[in-house]
Amino acid sequence: MSYIADGEPIPAVHGISFSLAPSERLAIVGESGSGKSTLATAVAGLIPWYVAEITCESARIGGVPVEMRAGRDVIPRRRKGVSMIFQDAMTSLDPVASIAHQFRTVLPAGHGTTRAQVRRTTLEWLAKVGIHEPDRVVKLHPHELSGGMRQRVMIALALCSAPKALIADEPTSALDASLSRRIMDLILELTEELGTALIIITHDVDLARTYTDRTLVLSHGEMQDLCATSELSSPERSAYTRALMRCVPRITDYDLDTLPTLMTSNPSHSIAEVIS
Repeated sequence: MSYIADGEPIPAVHGISFSLAPSERLAIVGESGSGKSTLATAVAGLIPWYVAEITCESARIGGVPVEMRAGRDVIPRRRKGVSMIFQDAMTSLDPVASIAHQFRTVLPAGHGTTRAQVRRTTLEWLAKVGIHEPDRVVKLHPHELSGGMRQRVMIALALCSAPKALIADEPTSALDASLSRRIMDLILELTEELGTALIIITHDVDLARTYTDRTLVLSHGEMQDLCATSELSSPERSAYTRALMRCVPRITDYDLDTLPTLMTSNPSHSIAEVIS
């Protein structure tokens, strides 16, 4: 995939291939700018045709072939079977729409679905994600909710249509440590219940180790490794992945004056070799 700048393509992500089984969990890790969110939004169908060129040999969601190239609509449409939880629920939820209205735009319409049925489903999902008094919350707007409640609403919105795959882009980045764990536990519980494959985009390698089965390591838009998460620190991994793992802060580093970086964590390689 390439972004378009001044009429010229700028390569962003290329040469990546992976598959996910139902209920399987994949982490995508890498530095800022490595292409993690670009890859995720391309899979979700949320990149407009006029800002990027997408080329894909083949893609299937739930066994059904899909066209990865962006449609010609002015506003991109979410790809059927894929949902996404964005980094900041405050800026991702519609600030002028009630929670009830936001569910009505997501839940499937037609086939005899009534407004009352949509409301009932909305209340069920708000309760399922741990929101008390859903009858009251459904009438509120995002700014009237706490950060944790907004994130729970985002999870409910993403999963209420029972997607085949859920992409969570830094889903806990705006939350404190204890709330982050509760939100991640909730995401795992609900995706397992639905049989939904989960892709977690994160800078937090420890979060990947705790919550995912496999990890895809990205650098400069290229795949450096795709392996079982438990094998991330294996000496068989690429030089970049080994260097990245050495950058993860540990409690034993308390007496270091300077924490390791990608440029310093592998002295046997030049800087160019480590980041390439």
